[in-house]
Amino acid sequence: MKKHILIFSFFVCIVGCASGQEKKLTSAEVKEICLNKKRSAEGPTGVLSFSTGTKGSSAGATLNFHSDYLIGKDPNSVYVDCMFKMNSKMNKI
Repeated sequence: MKKHILIFSFFVCIVGCASGQEKKLTSAEVKEICLNKKRSAEGPTGVLSFSTGTKGSSAGATLNFHSDYLIGKDPNSVYVDCMFKMNSKMNKI
């Protein structure tokens, strides 16, 4: 019984992977993705949050360092590389 479940799971995985088509993106979506990558290469990004509730107040902070920023990659080259790579995923009109 376990062998049949394993074979069925493998079959479902293969069919799902083979039949899935890559989603085509609009030029605006590609530009937004690449601009976000460029922003993350320009410096650290972060979020501060404050909230109050019946159980008291809380605060939080998140700070992200992208690898392109850490290695000192030029943000403009990150953008250009991204646009070049994403060109194949763009929905051409």
